[in-house]
Amino acid sequence: MTKKRKRELTGVLEIDGFPLRWTLRSEQVWSPDGEHIGVRISVERSDEPHRELILEYPFQDLGKTGRPEIDQDRIAGDIRQAMEAGWKPKSRGRPFIWVLD
Repeated sequence: MTKKRKRELTGVLEIDGFPLRWTLRSEQVWSPDGEHIGVRISVERSDEPHRELILEYPFQDLGKTGRPEIDQDRIAGDIRQAMEAGWKPKSRGRPFIWVLD
């Protein structure tokens, strides 16, 4: 059995004057013990390195090989939510992980 490759998805956005680049960090993971992990998106400033934002989406039961669709408009809204929750694109430090419902 061959392993399914991760999709190469990326995009650029500008939110509140910050140029941002997002990339697919990991596909969702189907775990036999029930600890399923949804898609994770990495967001970083495209002009200079600063604190990374990781958007972690809920697991979607699409079968073992299903892959959820990624919508750039939803990503923009989720980045705004993370900013309201405390992610500052100009700050430094560990990645800010924002878990979505």
